[in-house]
Amino acid sequence: MGVAGMLYEYALSALGNNLMGSSHEQIFVIIGLMMFAMGVGAAVQRRIGQPLIDRFLWIEIGLGVLGGLSGLVAFTAYGYMSSYPVVLYGLALAIGLLVGFEVPLLIRINESYAGALRANLGEILSMDYIGSLLGALLFAYVLLARLPLAEIAIAAGVVSVVIALAGVVYFWPLVKRPKTIAAFGAASLVVLTIAWVNAGPWVSYVEQRSYEDPIVHRETSVYQHVVMTRRDDRVRLYINGNLQFSSRDEVIYHDLLVHPAMHAVRSPRRVLILGGGDGLGLREVLKYPGVERVTLVDIDPAITGLAAEHPTMVELNRGAFRDARVRVVDAGSLSAGEAFRVERPSSLSAQLWSDRVVEGPEVRVAHIDADLFLREVDPSEPYDVVICDFPDARSVALAKLYSVEFYRRVERVLAPGGMVVVQSSSPWHASRVFRCIGTTLAEAGFEVAPFHQNVPSFGHWGWHMAWRAGEIEPPARRLASLDTLRVETGYATPAVLAAAFEFGEGLVDRTGEIRANTKMRPVILEYERRSWTR
Repeated sequence: MGVAGMLYEYALSALGNNLMGSSHEQIFVIIGLMMFAMGVGAAVQRRIGQPLIDRFLWIEIGLGVLGGLSGLVAFTAYGYMSSYPVVLYGLALAIGLLVGFEVPLLIRINESYAGALRANLGEILSMDYIGSLLGALLFAYVLLARLPLAEIAIAAGVVSVVIALAGVVYFWPLVKRPKTIAAFGAASLVVLTIAWVNAGPWVSYVEQRSYEDPIVHRETSVYQHVVMTRRDDRVRLYINGNLQFSSRDEVIYHDLLVHPAMHAVRSPRRVLILGGGDGLGLREVLKYPGVERVTLVDIDPAITGLAAEHPTMVELNRGAFRDARVRVVDAGSLSAGEAFRVERPSSLSAQLWSDRVVEGPEVRVAHIDADLFLREVDPSEPYDVVICDFPDARSVALAKLYSVEFYRRVERVLAPGGMVVVQSSSPWHASRVFRCIGTTLAEAGFEVAPFHQNVPSFGHWGWHMAWRAGEIEPPARRLASLDTLRVETGYATPAVLAAAFEFGEGLVDRTGEIRANTKMRPVILEYERRSWTR
């Protein structure tokens, strides 16, 4: 019971987190609602009369069906209803109520049939707590990596129904209607089995309703839900329902992310990309022939694997992950990530009239939390350019990547005269978030320069460049002096890059206190929650 209860709680919380755009609030709210409902159930169960064993077994069957189907029901509501959070919260309350009945009813049953109540009460509670721990570990380290959330809920439902059927067998002489309960239990197993078999196709059908273009790839990793759509030449990538890029204008975003920093540093040879697992920023960095080594750190192998292997993504990022300059990462005791085979055209092919290719070194990408990477990596070989390309700070895990402490770790691996660039959301629609990132970089000891550009898929978007005071001239001044760029670009020109540092009156210098974001006080979460309003 403890295992199943935790699986219901975590599966529904993670689903709410994914459906509502990785809003960290949903995990806390849903767990809080379920705990509240469990307390109500523990109080209400006193009104449940005899026969207690029958009542307990019916509750287990009901919990198995309701909890098992909760993922599919919530996802269906998401696809067909604008008010789907009401359904999600209703399921959390209903499941919590039934879970709250379980232990008190078992205690009452023990009171009637067991001699040593105090000893048996301790056993019941200890087993429930141990089961809760096992359920949490099972969810985090086994099921979440191998099963979609809907299937995890169904598996927990099967556990509850099996508990009921085992209870019928064990308590058979004491059960008033054993055959009826057993029949309903068996029917419930059939329903859950049918749901298991059809969960994947049904979720795919419902999910397609949420996207304008046909889905060509969908995957749920340990960290996030990834969807890629395509219609003609328009490819879009979504993470937890949030658009990450559109192929029609991603070049604007990535040109502004990469090229100002690469031109602000005289001769960048070592580049660190934190995030950016789609390889599109990496594609731009690798245009610079002077770059000797690039290290890319992205926590999710599902993203880098998609970028390295899916033909559509390989076409977009021009096979960036197969470039020999992408460095093998060894971050202390941490895993270096999965290997990719690299093949590069032979320089002798033209002379020898041969299409032979020469194998290059293995390419590895670090699948590591960026904060942990910076804490573990050897700073003796610092980076000339550090590019922070993280999703917006909509969760606690992401908020720490925009903190003072994180930026101080970035400064630790930055070479003298080096440059940092940070994706910073919209200066217009998320002004507090944008200004918070600038304030946080300044608090970490950097000189800071904000810049911006219109990206049609996202609207008015912004970034920050940061550097140690006195080491280089302000980037806006250097970019303004450029006649040409050192590499070919799809959008950026010297004039575009220089103009990006000019803001309209009052856009970034508004009055009102904006705090620096820290790990112990992640104020950026509140600014993000209030963003896209003015």
